[in-house]
Formats: sequence, structure tokens, C-alpha cells
Amino acid sequence: MTLTAELAEYFSALRYEQLPAAVVEKAKENIIDTLAGAIPAVTLPDVDGITKALKGYDRQSDCTLWGRQERASVLTAALINGTAAHALEMDDFHPQGKCHMGVVVVPAVMALGEAHHISGRQLLLAVAAGYEVGLRVAISVGTASHRLRGWHATSSCGVFGAAAAASKILGLDAAHTVSALGLAGTQSSGLWAFMEDGAGNKKFHGGHAAEAGVVSAILAGGGLTGPGAILEAKDGGFFRATSDAYDVDRVVENLGTHWDMLRVGRKPYACCRSMHLSIDAIFALKKEEALKAEDIEKIEVLTYEIGVKQCGTFQIPKNRFEATFSIPYGIAVALLDDAAGICQFSDERLVDPKIIDLCRRIDVQTSEKYTAQYPANWGCEVNVTTRDGRRLSRVVWNGKGSPDNPLTRDDLTLKFRSLAGQVMKEPQMNRIIETVYDLENLPDMTRLTSLLVL
Repeated sequence: MTLTAELAEYFSALRYEQLPAAVVEKAKENIIDTLAGAIPAVTLPDVDGITKALKGYDRQSDCTLWGRQERASVLTAALINGTAAHALEMDDFHPQGKCHMGVVVVPAVMALGEAHHISGRQLLLAVAAGYEVGLRVAISVGTASHRLRGWHATSSCGVFGAAAAASKILGLDAAHTVSALGLAGTQSSGLWAFMEDGAGNKKFHGGHAAEAGVVSAILAGGGLTGPGAILEAKDGGFFRATSDAYDVDRVVENLGTHWDMLRVGRKPYACCRSMHLSIDAIFALKKEEALKAEDIEKIEVLTYEIGVKQCGTFQIPKNRFEATFSIPYGIAVALLDDAAGICQFSDERLVDPKIIDLCRRIDVQTSEKYTAQYPANWGCEVNVTTRDGRRLSRVVWNGKGSPDNPLTRDDLTLKFRSLAGQVMKEPQMNRIIETVYDLENLPDMTRLTSLLVL
């Protein structure tokens, strides 16, 4: 039996009643967290622009476009909602998988699920299956090697999760689920080339993978076959094609007894997760040492290789995208604003002379100590030299929002309100929160999607 067949056998037979209570709770939290980042993103010019452009070719009205009044087809809704969910960098993350599975799986499930009027329990089951398949692939492919070869795991691995989730909604048997996963793998994509010029297409990776996963399940249900050994095939298998350090056994290890989705973390700051550790360190130094921006002579940041590769390039960012991948910028706004939310990554803040001046005094370097621990543990060291000669230091492992230091349900609710509240009124947000946390009693999930319209 191939790896794909083993995954398909288990997840096609999985029932809601078999889900551990912790997995059900996590699925609800993942939905809330994904909606939190997606709803306010509809106001971004490029998200609004692609919505209008796509609607010019899509006259269907099966599915809700979150935070808007327009509706669209299943595929267009998955694409647009997934793109919006990834746009503000407030999405969930998995440290070992180095991916944001929510921006792929949740939009895929909610679009296809809405069209089929599935129950809340079916919704939770599909989310759980999608997360688990996508994360197992992302972890098994070899996190560092996959990233260093230029692949964006949210998209390249997330498409498997979307296909698995869509297969559950369509009720595909094991054989058809194998084909859905195979078709998803052959559509796998998502490259980090946007780091060269700050292009805005990273957000599209969430939407594309969501759409491709849904397409894969639909095509498989229609009789198109996909490669049964899509993961491990010697010629063109996903693992060999995209990594030098994959683990073929890990993808099906302890199915049913170990759930990788329980290690999903939350972002407290509106930027790449690799910036969060240094921001945590600065907030700690501000609190413990009363550190102020005017005190700074220079700051040295030491972290893992991929953290530097992603977030050590843009010392003085030229646009919002570059700012969300700039450790110097994140530290600067944390020092000056005592915050690192979406307001700190606005066009207005980018041109502040005080921020630019601080960015010039921050140096980011690779440390073998932290590289050796990655991705099992994400580490960062911030060393500050002050104008009066003091040397302050702070080391952060994994950081706020990680599985080791998780946000509580109350924290997550506050995050949802602070983000969705930019475009929604409190009564509407209250109904969304109440509905998500009571999904197991919802006969038709359209009761939830109807609440997402402005």
C-alpha cells in the first residue's frame, strides 16, 4: 500500500465520533483564527481588485465571499477567501511543518461545505482531516530542505490538506480519495521568488491551494485518476522533487493516536512568524529594563538560518509586504509603538523617519546554535547596546502563541474582535463566535456563512 493509500484508507473512514475532544476544540479555534485574519483583509486594494476581476467572469452565487456582499462559485470563493486569509499575516502556523494550514483548509471546507449544506459536525470533521493530512505531508517532506529549495509549504503541502478535506465533504471512498490526493500533488506549487522584489503573490498561495484541493476532489469524484504514489514515487514523487531530507515513514506514523494539528499555533503579531521571537524579546526588554527607542545605539539579532533568509533581507522595507518580512522593522515598531498589529504595517508607518533610523541600527545574523535546533524549536537572541554603554540581552524560544506558550480561548476571541471589528459590529461578531463554538449542534453550516456577510 502506498503512503497515499494509507492516508486515504484512514481518513475516508474517519467519523466525527472518533475525533478526540481536543481535536474538535482545535478545529473550532482554527476556524475562528482563520476568519479573524481574512475578514478585514477584504479592504486591501489587491484583494478587492482580484475579487472584482474574478467576479467579472463568475456569475454564480453558491458561496459567500467573507466580509463582502457578493457571492461566487465554489472555486472562486475558495480562491478569494483563501487569498484574503493569508493577506494580513495573521494566520495560524505549525512550527514543525512551517506552514499556515488554516488559509488553505478552512476556505476550501467552507466553500464546498456551503454548497452542499453540510452540518457543523461534517465541517469540523473535514477541517480536522484536512489539517492533519496537510501537516503530515509538510512535516515529512523535511521542513528546512523544502524551504531552502524555494518551496512555500503553505501552498505546496497545503493542497494535500484541501484535497483531503474536500474528499470528506464529497464522501469519496478510499480509492477516489487516493486520486484526489494524487491530483492535488500534481498541482502542488508555491515559490518564494516574491522575496526578490516584494511581489504580493504570497497571499495567492493560500487561495490557489484551497481551490486546487477542491478541484482535485471534484475531478476524482468524476472519475479522473491521480497517481497513487504521488508522495514517494521515484520519478516525480512529491518528496524527491521538492526536498533532499524527507522522511517517508513520518507521514503515516501513529495515524489516529497522534494528531499534528494539536501543535498548531497562533500569531499575535501581523508579520512572518520568524519575526515574532525578536519582537517578544524587545517587549520583554521594554518591560524589564524600561528600554526606549532613544536609548538604542545598536541591536544585534541572532537566529536560525531560515529566519535570516526570510526576515533578514529587508533592513529598510519599501512596501507593506517587505515590512512583514523585516526583523529590523518589527523591532522598530515594537519599540516605538509598543505594538506590532496590522496598523504598524501600514503604508503610513513605513515612511516614519524614526522607524527608518532604528532599522539602520539593527543587524540580523545567522547563528549555528539556533539553526541546529530548527524546526523542532525556533530560537532567537537579541543583544542591545544602549547609548549609555549598557548591554542588554534576551533569548526567546518558540515565543508567544506557540504550542509551548499558547493563546487561550479568551486571547483568541480578543484577537478575532480586534481584527474582524475593523469592518464588523459587535453583535455580528458575537454571533459568529457563538456559532463556531457550537458547531457540533449546527444542522446546516450555511447558518455560519450567512453571518460572514457585511
